[in-house]
Amino acid sequence: MRRRTVLAGLALGGLTATAAGCSSGGSGSGGSGGGGGDIDISDTEMEASIEFAAWESDFDWESVIAGFNEKYPNITVEVTKSPFKEFFTRLQTQASGDNLPDAFMMNGPNFQLYASHDILVPFDAAVDSGDLDFGNYPEAMADLYTYEGTPYGVPTSYDSIGLWYNTELFEKAGVDVPTDDWTWDDLHEASKSISEALADDGVYGFAGGAYNQELFYNLIFQAGGEVLNEDSTKAQYSSDGSRAALQFLRDMVEDGSSPSIQTTADTSPDELFKSGKAAMVYGGSFRVAGYVDSAVGESIQVVQLPIGEQRGVVLHGGAVVANAASENASAAAAFAVYHGSQEGQEIIGESGASIPAFQGTEQAYIDAHPEYDLDVFPKSAAEYGFPYPVSANTQAWLVVESDMVPKILAGDLSVEEGTTQLDEKIDALLAEEEA
Repeated sequence: MRRRTVLAGLALGGLTATAAGCSSGGSGSGGSGGGGGDIDISDTEMEASIEFAAWESDFDWESVIAGFNEKYPNITVEVTKSPFKEFFTRLQTQASGDNLPDAFMMNGPNFQLYASHDILVPFDAAVDSGDLDFGNYPEAMADLYTYEGTPYGVPTSYDSIGLWYNTELFEKAGVDVPTDDWTWDDLHEASKSISEALADDGVYGFAGGAYNQELFYNLIFQAGGEVLNEDSTKAQYSSDGSRAALQFLRDMVEDGSSPSIQTTADTSPDELFKSGKAAMVYGGSFRVAGYVDSAVGESIQVVQLPIGEQRGVVLHGGAVVANAASENASAAAAFAVYHGSQEGQEIIGESGASIPAFQGTEQAYIDAHPEYDLDVFPKSAAEYGFPYPVSANTQAWLVVESDMVPKILAGDLSVEEGTTQLDEKIDALLAEEEA
């Protein structure tokens, strides 16, 4: 088995510079391939038993496995689930003990950490054989799970962001509802008007806050800014576009168009919107189930995000990866590839939990709640999606971001001073990744 060195000092829990051994998760035999060296998914008769680790969600993994077994009848897949907030801590522990599952879910902030440590199966062979085509996924999602030119994750689903609004509150305030052609100025003007008109009801026009994926990352991209530079070696919060985005949000807080940062820290924008205390919110495609069952479920709708200097929406979503050290690496890779196929993605879409990553299979998600214009999510993703910004140790600098951005938006630091400090602190962490 090829040996893999896991570098010390990064965020894989207590991992030290040690060689990774075989995964004890797999117990199959024969032609499934071992050690990630010669992955071959062409043998549909291979025999193996693999563990697939997933975070808890509404995805119908059992049906995906049933479809997989029609193609690979001799591979048994055992699913183990854990809450999302515990999932990556558990993975870190398993990685430290050389005991990762054969296949497991992955997200953007953690992906490069695992890919850069030679832990994951590369899928270039599946691409070369024609079994996998990343052109079937939004470009931003393909980019998210590619490291140094090599794909290591097969996208499961993705999250896009839209502007959700409450039609009853707009009518009560006498303000025209949003359209797909709205600009930042339209958003700000309407938010201020609603906040002033419904102040006695404690209603804000817009529920802002200091939320990256669902809010300020989108604005940064719309303003032509960046979070990180192209090779993720430098932070870009002090770029003109990024500063313009944060200033826009700060202005909305200062004039009462949006609640204080403390308010949105105590009660999330999502909860303010669902309780009828905010007329608008930037919300993810994954919010649908929560919104439809909320007190405002029958009076809300969604449009594309307002336009800044350009259109832009941040895309994130999960993927399935395979453990390169597994003695059943080929079987694990076969499962990952199948789940990302058109057939597997159609099964995932039927749950309505999120948008399946394979383009053209979104209709089941859209049809799950025809009362909302959910087609805005795949449309915006395909036309102007940006990948969620990541580096080899994203979680480290996200701690800095989550500490400083609220201070900037709350006015504790000027936008210029705060973004300069933010870049300096993040740059120091990015430099450690390169050391």
